[in-house]
Amino acid sequence: MSRYLILLSVFVWVSLLAVGGANYIANPYGYFNAPRIRGVNERALGFNHRLPLAKALAVEKLSPATVVLGNSRAEAGYDPEHPAMRYPPAYNAAVGGANMQAIHRYALEALATGELRHLIVAVDFTMFDPAAWRELTDESPFIADAEGAAQLRKRQLARLATILLSGTALADSWWSVTHQDRHVARYLPSGVRDDSYDIAQAVREGGPRSASLRTESDFLAAALRDLQSQPARAKYARAMNAFKEVVALAYARGVRITVLFNPIHARQSYLFAASGLWEAYENWKYDVVVAATAARTAEVWDFSGVSTCTSEPLPAKGDATARMRWYRETSHFRRSLGDLVLKRIGRDGENELCPGLGYRLDAGNATEVLAFQRRSMERWVGDHSVDIAELDSLARLYGRRP
Repeated sequence: MSRYLILLSVFVWVSLLAVGGANYIANPYGYFNAPRIRGVNERALGFNHRLPLAKALAVEKLSPATVVLGNSRAEAGYDPEHPAMRYPPAYNAAVGGANMQAIHRYALEALATGELRHLIVAVDFTMFDPAAWRELTDESPFIADAEGAAQLRKRQLARLATILLSGTALADSWWSVTHQDRHVARYLPSGVRDDSYDIAQAVREGGPRSASLRTESDFLAAALRDLQSQPARAKYARAMNAFKEVVALAYARGVRITVLFNPIHARQSYLFAASGLWEAYENWKYDVVVAATAARTAEVWDFSGVSTCTSEPLPAKGDATARMRWYRETSHFRRSLGDLVLKRIGRDGENELCPGLGYRLDAGNATEVLAFQRRSMERWVGDHSVDIAELDSLARLYGRRP
């Protein structure tokens, strides 16, 4: 029995060392300072499978002074290495599909590093969709607890064991190693998602117009369908409270906060009208402005209105090879437009490439700016009958009422 236990112990330790060594060398989340080996670990592809974990690890490792939070639009659109980032190093911690509960959790994580000076929160109406509210049940990616206190020793050790010794990490390591030379989604060391894979996906779907119709259909099929029921109102209030807590925490710790309404395409804006949501959309914007500007260290910028860039024409249907300058499809803007947004909030003035892009909002001017944006949308509608007919037909297909 004694010999058996010794052999079992040796086997367990050898197995753990083998798994840990393999995960360290493969380095699927980019956390370890393992030697870079071409074809093995040059690209940290574990981001494709465990994005929340990988980005939380990156925040801990980098201890960034500036953090960008948001959903898939932000993760591909805002470059942390842009010159407008006043407080380097900066990291893009945006996660595709993030709702306000996730944004709140990542804000706690960024604040727990103790180095944060500027928080950029990029918001969309769908992030406050009551149907999108989900309580986070997996705390394993984070070193901060749900109250924002850093639990360094306990959580760091648990997380280290997960990324070194778990079978899940080993599976991610294998996938990362075997896909080094394949065309898969890639996250840069700054956290921003390289959009080359997503552009290729749009090509496979038939081009920007076909890809846009898919994302527009996805919105009409599922997003923001119930805003009026009592449960929906309660969940919206919880989402707004999560946003308020992010602002309050940043203010309490002396962190500058910038809130951005993303530069969504005019077609995406029109979907709110086609779905009978325009009034709710404006009310949501006003709620965000009031909540954000309650803190004197916060500023709010709205880039969602109709402008030269946000009304970029779509290529013809069936043109799979065309590329848009500012968008890959109407739901997601490209880094070229994100750079103009960052330049604008850096107080570099209005860019001649995109007149009308971006307005600073506060509780005093929000009503006026929203009225101006409404009139701009009405003019766009009058000038784009083909787009409107296409979107109205799609809205009717999904049972939406303008």
